[in-house]
Amino acid sequence: MRELDQRTEDKKAEIDSLAAEYIESVKNMLPEERVEHLKKIQSAYSKCKEYSDDKVQLAMQTYEMVDKHIRRLDADLARFEADLKDKLEVSDFENPGARGLKKGRSQKDKRGSRGRGRRTSEEDTPKKKKLKGGSEFADTILSVHPSDVLDMPVDPNEPTYCLCHQVSYGEMIGCDNPDCPIEWFHFACVDLTTKPKGKWFCPRCVQERKKKKVTMVISSVVHHHSVWGHWTQLRWLMNFHRRTMVQWSTAPAQWTLKQKEPVLMPWGASPQSRRALHPASPSFQEVMLTSERYNVQRLPFSHVSNDDIAFFECLMPGRVITNPEELKPFNVDWLKSVQGCSKLLLKPQTAAEVSQVLRYCHERNLAVNPQGGNTGLVGGSVPVFDEIILSTVLMSQIISFDKVSGILVCQAGCILENLNQYLEEKGFIMPLDLGAKGSCHIGGNVATNAGGLRLLRYGSLRGTVLGLEVVLADGSVLDCLASLRKDNTGYDLKQLFIGSEGTLGVITAVSILCPQKPKAVNLAFLGCQSFTQVLKTFTTCRAMLGEILSAYEFMDDKCMELVKRHLKLSNPVTGSPFYVLIETSGSNSTHDEEKLNNFLEKVMISGLVTDGTVATDEKKIKMLWSLRERITEALTHDGYVYKYDISLPVGKLYDLVTDTRAQLGQCAKNVVGYGHLGDGNLHLNITAESYSHSLLDAIEPFVYEWTARCNGSISAEHGLGFKKKCFIQYSKPKEAVFLMQRFKAMLDPKGILNPYKTLPSSS
Repeated sequence: MRELDQRTEDKKAEIDSLAAEYIESVKNMLPEERVEHLKKIQSAYSKCKEYSDDKVQLAMQTYEMVDKHIRRLDADLARFEADLKDKLEVSDFENPGARGLKKGRSQKDKRGSRGRGRRTSEEDTPKKKKLKGGSEFADTILSVHPSDVLDMPVDPNEPTYCLCHQVSYGEMIGCDNPDCPIEWFHFACVDLTTKPKGKWFCPRCVQERKKKKVTMVISSVVHHHSVWGHWTQLRWLMNFHRRTMVQWSTAPAQWTLKQKEPVLMPWGASPQSRRALHPASPSFQEVMLTSERYNVQRLPFSHVSNDDIAFFECLMPGRVITNPEELKPFNVDWLKSVQGCSKLLLKPQTAAEVSQVLRYCHERNLAVNPQGGNTGLVGGSVPVFDEIILSTVLMSQIISFDKVSGILVCQAGCILENLNQYLEEKGFIMPLDLGAKGSCHIGGNVATNAGGLRLLRYGSLRGTVLGLEVVLADGSVLDCLASLRKDNTGYDLKQLFIGSEGTLGVITAVSILCPQKPKAVNLAFLGCQSFTQVLKTFTTCRAMLGEILSAYEFMDDKCMELVKRHLKLSNPVTGSPFYVLIETSGSNSTHDEEKLNNFLEKVMISGLVTDGTVATDEKKIKMLWSLRERITEALTHDGYVYKYDISLPVGKLYDLVTDTRAQLGQCAKNVVGYGHLGDGNLHLNITAESYSHSLLDAIEPFVYEWTARCNGSISAEHGLGFKKKCFIQYSKPKEAVFLMQRFKAMLDPKGILNPYKTLPSSS
């Protein structure tokens, strides 16, 4: 419901923007342009109406679902109450005739008082009540059934028919319980007039099934008034519905209406998400505060006061969060490895609001933690102490897209996957692709200079980002949101903010160059017996596939073991120490497949590849990519994760993994390596049962010293964040670090933007 509401609001904002643009420029428009613009407004209005209708339908479905459960519970409770009372009466009355009369009256009275959704026919009432009860109870009732008086002859080989024991006649129905001892039931004997839809169970089987599920309900009927029992079940059902809605609202970004279907599961079955951004792990309370774990001293920033909160409430009503429960997911990172204690979350919608927030914080000396999708892996996206969290979650507008140049302009809070879907409809794609694409924001991607799976083909964000809109620490807005591929006037200031991790300014909008969507995509998943063969396969691949090569990923067998064990994903190619994913993309499928087949033939004949599979359809391609993209998720299920994002000469990539295993021995649970071999990026991951200072001391600075000896970088694409800021000297000379600190002091003299991150203290 929240997602639909947000989509509706987004469309309304789009309509307002289009209308304002039309009013402003209608005089200068050609008739064709006016018609085209009005069509856009009409299309947006239709979409908005569609979302609104979906909201109404969803609300109606929810009401109907709750009402359906209430009716069913009401009927079941009434039936059980009657059966229990009848059973008590059976034991109280010795006279079968008196029992029958008493029973008939009590049933009739009950039906009158509980009559909702029940039949009240006098002739039906005794029959229906006689059929209820367990096997012992039913046998007692059957002992006085009219069929015994008639004493009909029964073939001993004839199946048991109905509760009346008479052979088949008229319309009959079979019980869907395979263990039911009775073959068929007469419609009249079970109060049916038409064949019910779906599965049907006889009265005996219904009662047996209900006995197992509603023991507590039966106790409630015995000890409480039926109305109280009804209200208890209604309250339980509404609480269950409310809990489920909360789960939906915090689910991963791949949220669809289909994920709501599990709400209809009976008796507390909870919905399971297809793919969780925040995987199951210790609760937020079990994550140690960053300041305590790393012994960090708080800088002399002001504390948030009630007056501060009142100011922000006036600035953005309804978008100021102070509830501790709502703040929890924003205070802890995805890996559950660092946690802050912020007491205030702000959700601006425009650069103007961000400007007013930062201007106020600058004057009050309040520290601010900019946050996008919170998918960072080095602790850069969550506060260390009580910094104000400035979330871009509501800054999700697409400002413009030029189909001719392929240039997209959007707000910083747009989710990467949503942008890609928007562009695919227009024949383009984003030049960036990440495993966290369903949750990460483009502003955060730019702020960390994320690399991803398409860097081999389209290059880094430093080349594809054309312009930025940035709000500085004092609230001033730097508008460098150019849509030009060539601009050689002065310093390229946007480069200062790409990769700055929110320490120099808050990115509020991005202009980015997007490539056309390839018409033909192929994916090969291959097995190699050694890392040397992985390297030789890459050399052959680059030579033979050339311009159509778009990705070359590698992973070791330990990665595949974890993916299989924790995520239950199957590996189509088994028995190899190393695996590679090779993606080609182009405009001619015949041409691309021919080149790929020639390459595969060569590497198979030469023995570089021992096994493999190729995917050309979208479903299988996604399945194979998930083996690579979900390694990070599998690692979080294996224990506490020590993550290292290293850039090295390609030939030395896996040597670091081997040496780290030797260094740690049995201290680590698993040491795995995978990454983007095409651009020399290794993801080294070490897992342990829990966080350990001694294990961390064994890893650091060993990994950084090893990297420095090979002239590598300690951060290829994740950034430095909080965890790696003190190790920057392993990749940058002290003169460069000093110059960075001067830039920081100039643009953020009070140091309020994302403190404790990226750079070591200059004091």
